[in-house]
Amino acid sequence: MKTIATAAVITLTILYWNSFPASAETSDPCANKGSNAEERECYSREQARVSLEADSLANQIAATFRKDAQDPAWRGVVADMLRKTASAVTQSQKTWKAYRDQHCRAVEYSWTTGSAAGTAYESCMFELGQARLRELRSSFDSSLH
Repeated sequence: MKTIATAAVITLTILYWNSFPASAETSDPCANKGSNAEERECYSREQARVSLEADSLANQIAATFRKDAQDPAWRGVVADMLRKTASAVTQSQKTWKAYRDQHCRAVEYSWTTGSAAGTAYESCMFELGQARLRELRSSFDSSLH
């Protein structure tokens, strides 16, 4: 009975948080920077920040599930599922980073020549990083206590 009640609370919490629109993460701090060099520098800085934030959040989510699996209240199947969730979150972050890197390389190569190719790459990395943060938060915010 406790498991059903906990699952219901988690489900309602997820539905509640998903009802809010995306936050300021969708804004582009590098738009209208002036020169291509300034834009590229800005996107490079911002994508590095967003990438670190996504890695940190994924690690925090996995750590929370691992910690919860150690709780004596969760035994057997529930504890096992919490450990599997932690492992899956960690693996999904690695897989997502490989996808992001390959996709943004393709975007960069599509520019063929010119100085905008680097800016397109950095911009792509930034945009996909923002999307990953939104995805992690919408999927696991209720798990972060």
